Amino acid sequence: MQTKHYYIYSHFDFTQGSAGTTRMLYYAQAIADQNNKVYLISCCTDRLSIKSFIEISPNIFVLKDKKLTKNPFQVFKFVRRLRDFANRQVGKQVFLHYPFPLISLELISLCYLKLIKRESLYTELNEIRKHTSHFHSKVSIRKPKYSLKKIVFKTIFTFMEPLISIYDGVVCISSSIETYAKKFNKNSLRVPILTNPYMVFEKSNKKYATNGVINIGFSGSIHPTKENLENFIDIIKKLKEQGLPISFNLCGSIFNDYKERFESIYKLREEISYFGNLDSKQFSSFLSQQDILVLPRGFSLQNKYGFSTKLSDYLNHKKITIVTDISDNGLYIKDGINGFIVPPDNDFEMYKKLKFVIENLNILYKKVIPNAIKTSREHFYYLNYSEPLRQFLH
Repeated sequence: MQTKHYYIYSHFDFTQGSAGTTRMLYYAQAIADQNNKVYLISCCTDRLSIKSFIEISPNIFVLKDKKLTKNPFQVFKFVRRLRDFANRQVGKQVFLHYPFPLISLELISLCYLKLIKRESLYTELNEIRKHTSHFHSKVSIRKPKYSLKKIVFKTIFTFMEPLISIYDGVVCISSSIETYAKKFNKNSLRVPILTNPYMVFEKSNKKYATNGVINIGFSGSIHPTKENLENFIDIIKKLKEQGLPISFNLCGSIFNDYKERFESIYKLREEISYFGNLDSKQFSSFLSQQDILVLPRGFSLQNKYGFSTKLSDYLNHKKITIVTDISDNGLYIKDGINGFIVPPDNDFEMYKKLKFVIENLNILYKKVIPNAIKTSREHFYYLNYSEPLRQFLH
């Protein structure tokens, strides 16, 4: 059988932890076997050879030493070197671009790899980029510099969208994105958030919960609008005032413009604790110590098309999960069966659901957790997508 070589490339550093690099690593693990080799390649100034890579898993290779670049001239040289390196390998070559806010690599590789060299070229869509600033401040004449930047940002990515038609195919993270992408490219494959539900998590000895109370946890980007956190904190206050023994614990990076306000909120409330931006070991310990995990996102165009990877993390840690009916959450979470789901931006329904879960926690654990684990294994396990990905990237 002919060996296939898959080259997943991006401006991202594939040796650093992030949602994007983790997703591409799961792609690689799903695809790789004795007949399929996968290379994770960050845009760099270095010449590429077999010696440039280390094998991090059977038939999965990543650049070991590299100097990353965003300079357009160097990006062009990188694309040429990438193609030359691929052509030195014996077998079929397939390229997959993972998007980044900068467009130089995308444009250059489309022109060179696809239009000029006629290589097999695919792309991944995990967000509609023109909507990624939807939760930021609105355009205003009082902020001319910011407003101009936002208008330019949205305009560029609006004009970039028709270029999706040039790719051989598009891998989409959600059903909404797949529907959107098909306006430009009919050849698509939906691969939802990926995980390894059989992973044994490392744990730290640090404490991330309060003894003697119900601990409610949130992880991820801390932004008041995107995650609807201020409204959720108001719900926590109301439940606490009713005498329910609860603690709301958060971890993750804080949106820069929100740091001062968020600090003023959690420092004044004894039931709210913030533990910083945690590494993978600490993160797993944080989730394991919570009783309930929440995703209270409200509606926005970014949230509509995206699909939060936190859902699979929550399910894997065998905790009661409460989410809002945003993006594809409703395709996988069935209320009262494997988790709980409420309408977005409906504080009253979230309040009722959270109160019900708190008051019936022990009974619900026995009923819900086995189904949550089953959902993760049946729908998000990366090995379930081995054949679909190989067949699609043909």
